[in-house]
Amino acid sequence: MSSVTLPIENMIWKEFKDLGVEDLYALLQLRERVFQLEQESLYADLDGLDRHAQHLLLYCPEGLAGYLRLIPGAEVTKLGRVVLASEFRGQDLGAKLVRAGILRVWEQTPSASIKISAQQGLVEYYSQFGFAVCSEPYDDGGVMHLDMLLTPPSHP
Repeated sequence: MSSVTLPIENMIWKEFKDLGVEDLYALLQLRERVFQLEQESLYADLDGLDRHAQHLLLYCPEGLAGYLRLIPGAEVTKLGRVVLASEFRGQDLGAKLVRAGILRVWEQTPSASIKISAQQGLVEYYSQFGFAVCSEPYDDGGVMHLDMLLTPPSHP
């Protein structure tokens, strides 16, 4: 597929209750397309956590280009389901999604650490944001993962 350039102004946060049926269908379709079909990872995507999550949607004129979900916690907040459609990769949009997720967490809960379940091949990628491995590798839907943690910046 050819690359498509996307203006970043099309990122929007939504609570589950504010997702319309079109948003919900688009994000589930993107997650299925990338995680289950492209990466051949069979896992229970509908895990009940979406209802309690905040959803970051990255839209382009053709539809949903990227997505992540944030599951708030008092001490540890989880970022997950970070996904970009293949035609939008290589444009730093994944990094913009991750940075937006980190910023959102620390705007809402400055003292919270952020945890991700990173595919083993993406550990170096997430390390650039300050995430550090905090688990042994484990199989998640046929793809090896490691938990990674980002602690909040200390304030003088």
